[in-house]
Amino acid sequence: MTTVIAWISYSDTGESPELPRAMYMASDSRITWGSEAHRWDAGRKIYSSIKEPHLFGYCGEVVFPSLVLGQLVSAIDQGVLFSPEANADSKNAAILGSIKASHNRRHNVQEHDFTILHVHRSRDWPSTTFAAWEISYAAVDGAWCSREVPIPTNTAIAAALGSGASSARSHTGRWADSDVGGTSRSIFSAFCDALTSGGDQRSGGVPQISGLYTKGPPRPLGYLENGQPFLHGLQLETGLALKSIEWRDRLFQRVDPVTLLPLRGARRFARPRLE
Repeated sequence: MTTVIAWISYSDTGESPELPRAMYMASDSRITWGSEAHRWDAGRKIYSSIKEPHLFGYCGEVVFPSLVLGQLVSAIDQGVLFSPEANADSKNAAILGSIKASHNRRHNVQEHDFTILHVHRSRDWPSTTFAAWEISYAAVDGAWCSREVPIPTNTAIAAALGSGASSARSHTGRWADSDVGGTSRSIFSAFCDALTSGGDQRSGGVPQISGLYTKGPPRPLGYLENGQPFLHGLQLETGLALKSIEWRDRLFQRVDPVTLLPLRGARRFARPRLE
């Protein structure tokens, strides 16, 4: 299994606090075969278009979702899956149809449950609206379900999926009671705590994260852990090339991947005391 969450962020300092500023998706990097004793802690679980405002993550079965999401993102980027003018529901319906058609081409393989989380943005700032869907497959009866996820009107988790979902929500609750509760940094830091707590043995490795802002395609965000850079769970060599993307640490600070220090002018955060 895994842990994947998506949350919406509103401004806690700027103007128009009622308007959404971003949706983020984070997951762990652990893939298991039967138990945590047989695992790989560097598997990719978050996928995003480089041209369109679509962001995906999955939990459950690994092979089919990870392969089909790569195909879907390529089709979206090539402009062949749906018209750019289609509305959000129509685009999600096209995605669901393609997933089902691909799944139907499997033959004589074991069936496993899985859920794909799809996040989409319509229109740029200040008319931005976000939407999200859980696309699930139940192996026991071969049933499909696409459920639209309610989007909170304050900074909060919209969806938490996988075997570690309850642990993620529990740690988020602890951070919510602190003086930084209700912020994106509290949600991401709580997610990091959930992974390192061992509350779910089938979730682990470093977190991976992408952000969908009010303009442009999603941005994969690098993650720094003990001075080591990671992207989508993959450990990278340090160097100036890392500066081509945005990097965060477990406190959600924007950091320089070379100096390992917070970026000049970026907000600095401290870990609060948690009860």
